[in-house]
Amino acid sequence: MSVTFHIREQEATIQIHGHFNFSQHGAFRDACKAVLAHQGVKSVEINLMEVDHLDSSALGMLLVLRDQVDERRIPRLLISNAKPVVRQIFAIAKFDKFFEID
Repeated sequence: MSVTFHIREQEATIQIHGHFNFSQHGAFRDACKAVLAHQGVKSVEINLMEVDHLDSSALGMLLVLRDQVDERRIPRLLISNAKPVVRQIFAIAKFDKFFEID
């Protein structure tokens, strides 16, 4: 389980590996803080390609990030590469109303 990030020009990507739950809270918070501190970021992508499961704490962390992105007036927040089981959780939680999900 880990969280990594990279920034390329104006696009930042946070990659989550393994189960996305409260045990990832500190690493996710640190990655978000680093990405949001970078001047000029216009897009933040949360890549869930390697996430097999997420829980309610992960949903909460994503909502906090959404608020932080809005505060900094970053125009795009994208959740990408979610597996079908994760997409189903997003559908139940109605996250499509709050996030762009690809």
